[in-house]
Amino acid sequence: MRNDKHTFGARITVQETLDIKNLTSRPRRGGAASRREARLRGPVIYLPTAVRNIPTYEVLAQDGLEAIDDHAMNILETIGIEFRDDASAAIWRQAGAEVTGHRVRIAREHIRKLIATVPAEFDYHARNSDRTVRVGGRNMIFGPANGSPNLIDLDGIRRQATAEDMRTLMKLHHVNPVIHYNGGYTLEPMDLAVPHRHLHMVESSFLNTDKPIMGSSQSEFQAQDSLDMAKIVFGEAFVDEHVVMTAFLNCNSPLVWDQTQLESLRLYAAHNQALLLSPFVLYGASTPVHVLAATAQIVAEVIAGVAFSQIIRPGCRAIMGVAPMGVYMKSGSPTFGSPEVALAMFIFGQMARFYGIPWRTNGAKSGSKGDDLYAGYDSILKVYPAILGGCNLLTHCGGTIEGSLCISMGKLGADGQQMQNFYTMLKGVDWADMDTALASLAKVGPGGHFFDEDYTRENLPFLDEIQDNERFESWVATGSKDAGTRGREWCRRMLSKYEEEPPAIEASIREALRDFVERREREIPT
Repeated sequence: MRNDKHTFGARITVQETLDIKNLTSRPRRGGAASRREARLRGPVIYLPTAVRNIPTYEVLAQDGLEAIDDHAMNILETIGIEFRDDASAAIWRQAGAEVTGHRVRIAREHIRKLIATVPAEFDYHARNSDRTVRVGGRNMIFGPANGSPNLIDLDGIRRQATAEDMRTLMKLHHVNPVIHYNGGYTLEPMDLAVPHRHLHMVESSFLNTDKPIMGSSQSEFQAQDSLDMAKIVFGEAFVDEHVVMTAFLNCNSPLVWDQTQLESLRLYAAHNQALLLSPFVLYGASTPVHVLAATAQIVAEVIAGVAFSQIIRPGCRAIMGVAPMGVYMKSGSPTFGSPEVALAMFIFGQMARFYGIPWRTNGAKSGSKGDDLYAGYDSILKVYPAILGGCNLLTHCGGTIEGSLCISMGKLGADGQQMQNFYTMLKGVDWADMDTALASLAKVGPGGHFFDEDYTRENLPFLDEIQDNERFESWVATGSKDAGTRGREWCRRMLSKYEEEPPAIEASIREALRDFVERREREIPT
């Protein structure tokens, strides 16, 4: 099967990708850098939704999943969970739950009936229908990081993030082939007044990408503003029937859904938008220091939120947004590349499939302060369990360091290449061309090589655009650049490509969004 439609940088010659100095007497001209530049001058590639063709890794047998479910239901029936919002507590009471103050206890039969209406899959719509993606089932999409207030910029300098930096990252995510949705606080715009930030975030999301976007959920009015802007872009009727935004909503572990998040949840659910329900988990700090006990607690928290969404609007799309982190017991800081977290992620994937609900987790995150070895280790120990565990929506796929307090532009570039590696791996293997491939073996025979074969040229393996696999002398001759430097150079090239091919948007929509932002800035006090 030809893969040139799905692999960034495909349809290139072997001479552009492999060092074949032993096969020719001609000296090489230009080296790796020039070949890489030539590949990156091609058109932007947009990869479709990844469809899993490899099995998931199962840590627990069916009886283990049933035991976790039983413990989670027991938590909701006996300990209960707090919905610290009068309106939400009243809704639970009217729905038949046992409510004491804000403490809600829910019978397991009630929970099961409610979550049965959650769709197992749904379409996540973009303003450009070619960018619409599928969430759930065997599908997987990749997305950006959110909320970091600092960045290591294109010059390698660490500083506070600005609104312009936020827009720059949106542009990079737009031209990153494997990033399927965009927007949200790709960086926290520290130069804007806090009450107005969401307006610029949503406006910038719609203007700088035509991929699906995220809305703001830090308050009810921010959620309403996000929805109103979506209606400007898509039309009110379309928004009511289709998912055009995902709302990121956090439960405060242990066992608390607070008023701010519940107000946003109710609003987004009423408008039929997707809810990414994610307990903020620090294993051993906000959960018991026991993988299975922690899993039962977190399942209870997220399932309570999912069930509540179905009271608001049955059939509302919901995602089990479970993305556990560890904790450094000497300081309380979050950790990422730990075996306990990896095991928990495998089990959360199983539990999401047990309930038939899409699963989100986070990916390339690290506590490192730069583009060092541990930044890679942490990231891989998060991404591999997500990929093998059956994740449907992977967030934080680019640049996260310092435990989410900073985005590194160098790591962002390198992470993007790694996500394309995983995207390719998800497709699995294909028997279709087996006879053709073996025919090339018969042609080459013992002791030959496959570099000149048509089948090789037409089916090149994935090529990382940033990793340097040349000889040491070639690396020195091109500046002895480390991964961070090469990643930042990749970002610069991709930004140039964005400027050559920015996403189009109707002038009337652009003007309507600007008018809305200016009006709301006048209305919202700072």
